Amino acid sequence: MFAIAPLAHAEPKRSATVVMQPWARRVGGPDVAFGLPHQQQAALRVMIWVDYTGDLHLRLFGHLRLPVDPFAWQPRLVLEGPAPLPVLTARLEGGPEVLRRVSAQWMRPYSLRFDLPPEYGNVTCFKLLEASYPGHKAPFCLPVEEPAAVAAAHARSDGGVDNSDDVRRVSVCEELAPRDRHTDSSPALWAAIGPPRHTHSTRDWGGHMEQVAVRTVHYLAYHVAMGMSGLLLYTDAVQRHYLRQVPALQPYLRGGQLRLVEWDYSERHHDDDGRGRALGYNYDQALFASHTLLGLSACGTNIALMISDLDEYLYGAKPNARWPEPYARCIPRTAGAGVRPVVVHTLQRMEMLSSAVPPEGEPALWTAPPNTTNLQAPPRHPLTHYDRRKPTPMTHNMHNKPIVLPAGEVVSFFVHEGAATRGEQQIVPGDCVLLMHVANYWRARSNQEGQYRRFDVSSFLPFAHWLFDPAQNGGSGVTYLT
Repeated sequence: MFAIAPLAHAEPKRSATVVMQPWARRVGGPDVAFGLPHQQQAALRVMIWVDYTGDLHLRLFGHLRLPVDPFAWQPRLVLEGPAPLPVLTARLEGGPEVLRRVSAQWMRPYSLRFDLPPEYGNVTCFKLLEASYPGHKAPFCLPVEEPAAVAAAHARSDGGVDNSDDVRRVSVCEELAPRDRHTDSSPALWAAIGPPRHTHSTRDWGGHMEQVAVRTVHYLAYHVAMGMSGLLLYTDAVQRHYLRQVPALQPYLRGGQLRLVEWDYSERHHDDDGRGRALGYNYDQALFASHTLLGLSACGTNIALMISDLDEYLYGAKPNARWPEPYARCIPRTAGAGVRPVVVHTLQRMEMLSSAVPPEGEPALWTAPPNTTNLQAPPRHPLTHYDRRKPTPMTHNMHNKPIVLPAGEVVSFFVHEGAATRGEQQIVPGDCVLLMHVANYWRARSNQEGQYRRFDVSSFLPFAHWLFDPAQNGGSGVTYLT
């Protein structure tokens, strides 16, 4: 899609054609499990990123930035359904008043919304356009999702044959958080992590992805034991090809705890052009996170999303407490005299180090393949080597990470923060749940002896004194013993 927009970086000021990448999601309706009041209204939500082909390396802090000023220009989207249905005009969800709640607004995608009238209830195919290019229309179809039981009944009545373009998909929400197992008091917790690209690109794709796979096994073994439902790992075609061949990941792939989300965005490495830090391997962090939030915004409050990274581990201050116990016990769920739901739970991060392994040796802890052949000497999780932590958590908001209820329609998201349009944001108390950040996970970055104190690893490892039973704790195929 295209639009004519004023370029914010151009001198002299001028307008030009920009390229828009849209993602759309159908949300709302009467069957949203544990939905918020606004989710009764059916709608089509659209996330937009804007690029200017005259300069594909516009950036801020190594991340993509918009070529336009989001305060001064917004897309004017129009949605067409089949005649004689009315043409719909989008309204902005992340307008100037929302953008002012966050920093670095130029790194955040646009979010718009079409409220669907009743006559659009069964419409599955549309055309999308921007008003400045009215003849350029993007056709797309969004099948109506249904609960698993309804979809199964339809499949039986259709003889298992799909004879329609309006494919009845099993609801993603029901797959990730079945309503008979997860409620608004015990939501399924999923992590979302961006594409695991190499920091400088590499042609040793297999070797790099083997290391990513080991890191992913460690991440899942710990978090599934902590009660997390699983990981949404964003991947390109090459990454998916190699990860699906790693034996240690097979149990997680088969069991559904690891979902490889298709994200075929290209790498954007480039030479230094004198305009600050170059685009990094994670240049699209705002996009992948916003994509996850958009996709799960069709779900109710029985699913929670932790937008995180592989070097961050959820820590419950109460020993042996698995998710969702902290959610019921100590995470604030309402604000403003109990009127508004809290939909962004900001976790404080605590840095941790090892006194047994030097900083330069820590990255190797996380890439050594677990030995699962010698049952007499089961492998130790790398976290068992960590016994030092900073005495206080990082307090600045840009150092924290959230657990989000996507039902709250959080927009303008980038790494650490976003703006909730249907609820409130609150910091989770440090004596409830924290994120442990392994500072030297990727490379040696920290060894400040005086700023760290001793930490009893057994107080937070969920498998500290017992064998991790794959059959009972997520089917990892890896047995851990401290």
